[in-house]
Amino acid sequence: MTQRRIHQYEYPYFVTFRTRVDLLLFEDTEYAEILGRIMVNAGRLKRFDILAYQIMPDHVHVLVKQNTYASAAAESRARDGGKCIRPQSPPRISVSAVGDAGYTISQFMYTVKSYFAKQIRVKYDIPYSILQPRFYARIVDNDGYLRTVIEYITFNPIKSELPAKYHMAPYQFVDGKKINRLL
Repeated sequence: MTQRRIHQYEYPYFVTFRTRVDLLLFEDTEYAEILGRIMVNAGRLKRFDILAYQIMPDHVHVLVKQNTYASAAAESRARDGGKCIRPQSPPRISVSAVGDAGYTISQFMYTVKSYFAKQIRVKYDIPYSILQPRFYARIVDNDGYLRTVIEYITFNPIKSELPAKYHMAPYQFVDGKKINRLL
């Protein structure tokens, strides 16, 4: 039986995904740098804002929200019979395979995980799957929960007693401006 997801475009998602068999893959900073770049690029491609992330040795926490401009453009095209009144920004963007209601969190996560796995396999000649196929996502539907998630992402390496490198880039990222706009 497949797991069904409810897609809420107006709220951020708190997503967690893990490495296979608790592999401590991200102890190597180079892997964390690659994953960070991929998350940011996938966010642009799939129209999601990366609000915060924390890369731990064997798992990753990401706080993302669908880009509001992309959502408004999709709604505008739906109202206007598929015609786009406003110019798209950036000029070259990817479009959904079916419909134009925007991308789902599942599509975003598939892009991040599959591209990261491919990069690692090609660059480091790793022949096996390194990430678990599923991920855990929760909808952040109120300000109190949003603050709790941000606090959790920020203090998770401290609570886990990890070295100082996990408290800064490329392991940790928090976009305060975008988060403040949500509060």
